[in-house]
Amino acid sequence: MSNAEARDSAAVFAKKYTNTEENLKEERKEQYKIKICGMRRKEDIRAANRWRPDAIGFICTSRFWRYIPMEQAAELRGMLDPSITACGVFVNEPYEYIAEYLKKGIINAVQLHGDEDEYYIRQLRKVMIFQDTLVPVIKAFKISSERDMLRAKASIADYVLLDSGAGTGQRFDWKLIRDIGRPFFLAGGITPENIREAAERFRPYCLDLSSGVETDRVKDPEKIRRAIENLRRQDSTGC
Repeated sequence: MSNAEARDSAAVFAKKYTNTEENLKEERKEQYKIKICGMRRKEDIRAANRWRPDAIGFICTSRFWRYIPMEQAAELRGMLDPSITACGVFVNEPYEYIAEYLKKGIINAVQLHGDEDEYYIRQLRKVMIFQDTLVPVIKAFKISSERDMLRAKASIADYVLLDSGAGTGQRFDWKLIRDIGRPFFLAGGITPENIREAAERFRPYCLDLSSGVETDRVKDPEKIRRAIENLRRQDSTGC
């Protein structure tokens, strides 16, 4: 996939909104988005192509068990329906490492899940602009207090992801989610059974699942199907 095609695909997924009440209301009218993270096998991609989440994620930092090497990620990306955004998940990696994934067209969104600060995001954007691979940046925040929510609200990333930690699969205290005033991803402890509740209570831009659609540490196509269908089904009010 060329860099231009990658950006076009990402744009469908990652329409950026300014933080105005009008734009946030407009976003809420749109269908909830869903991302399935930690894809590792050809079977995972086949399930994604069948059930069509808005995005999938590859773990690109080696110290995590869902990590796959760059060559494997490239192979899986080649199988992925081009309408589905591929996010690369990185934890405290050098800019050059992320840039290589972008140059090769393996990913068309970047998710930062470590200690990356505002300076890091600015410098990464400069690298992306220099090599003509500018894509949305998602910054993950571990939420355990109101101060964490304030940090997320103020981030210069295109999107923020609210989570309990780096892939713990545990839910943080959802009572902390209020008045964030910007599109956000919600992750941590989301399953096919509670995905609709999470969407309707908090109106996130995107629901992000990983362990919630796994059985014995393997992506479960049936759970992926149920999560997507439960999120996208129309309720009795047509919402």
